[in-house]
Amino acid sequence: MFAVEDRAVQIAWAWLPSSDMTIEIGDQRLEVGIAPPAWYREARGGRPVRVQGGQPLPARAGPGAVTVGGLEPSTTYDVCLKGPGTPRTKVASATTLPKPPGRLLARFASISDCHIGERRLGLFNSLHDPRPRPRGMVPYPTRCARAAISEAESWGAELLVAKGDLTQKGTADELYAVIDIFRSAAIPVEAILGNHDIRGPLKAAEVMSSCGFPVSREPRARDLPGARLVFGHSPVPDLHVGAVSAPDAAAMARLARDTDGPVVVVMHHPPQRWLVETHYPPSISWPDSTRLVSGLVAANPATLIIAGHTHRNRRYPVGGLTVAEVGSTKDYPGQWAGYSVYEGGIRQVVFRVAEPSAIAWTESTRRVLGGIWGWWSPGRLSDRCWTLEWPNRVVAAS
Repeated sequence: MFAVEDRAVQIAWAWLPSSDMTIEIGDQRLEVGIAPPAWYREARGGRPVRVQGGQPLPARAGPGAVTVGGLEPSTTYDVCLKGPGTPRTKVASATTLPKPPGRLLARFASISDCHIGERRLGLFNSLHDPRPRPRGMVPYPTRCARAAISEAESWGAELLVAKGDLTQKGTADELYAVIDIFRSAAIPVEAILGNHDIRGPLKAAEVMSSCGFPVSREPRARDLPGARLVFGHSPVPDLHVGAVSAPDAAAMARLARDTDGPVVVVMHHPPQRWLVETHYPPSISWPDSTRLVSGLVAANPATLIIAGHTHRNRRYPVGGLTVAEVGSTKDYPGQWAGYSVYEGGIRQVVFRVAEPSAIAWTESTRRVLGGIWGWWSPGRLSDRCWTLEWPNRVVAAS
């Protein structure tokens, strides 16, 4: 059970016993089963990954995901699976989220850490696309990003927010590839830069802005019905850790203060939770984090901070505000986030990218770091999918 909304859930699987299976949840019945592409079972040197007794296992239904709608809010459902040789079996349960108070006002989506231009993945760069790639198949970062955007549009997003590390090395070719991807979107795109985007001498912000996607070093805002988005800049040239200057922190606080409604702050690096960094990669430095968060709390306590950078899904409090990290589009589990803004709150739901060639790739990347990545990166369901109610003061003001 990867994602839950108030009236829908997303069910994902690594494999199924057969390519002719039925998933049941409530009154819904879905026929599923996706044959994995031949390259999904390829490893270094073209050797099959799934073997038993020295021989490849028979092909099974490959990785996939489906979204099931028509459900009721705050309701627990059994998820059952049946098929040839498989009796009807309960495989999971799901409790839908409550509906936030008030009317639905806006929907936007976010993607993070696309790393367009990356060619290999893993501690020893052992994971890569098949060689040669099948005709018409674009590199995995591109196909995952395009699929994420398409699925976000189908979900109903009215705006796409890209939270940095758009590219792998910040080269001209990579930036123009990102611009082509954004131009193909059917909805407006807002982007910020990450540490990977400012690696080289090229001024990524100028290139993006000249092509119609304004990216600035200075904080800026965009108003949606029901919420203001405030975009901050945290990458530092040649460093992995993030930083927010005192003038930038003050400017973001002013933008948060100068609105009657709640605020969603969009960063690449998340603020650091503790005095000592407890995880990798590093976040915004502790002094900068405390200054930023305290300023935002004083300006508008109805503030949510969303970030990328860590390639992991997490949710936690920092200084009285909720911080939500959402993982990458291109490595396990491969995801995008949808945000529904209501009069009285906001709901985040993180979905796996379900397009077959994308999920086949991201599923294969779960074995990075000896399989630790497959356990670490998804986070808990409550990290991915949740509802946050705005303080009463802001609800009344809206």
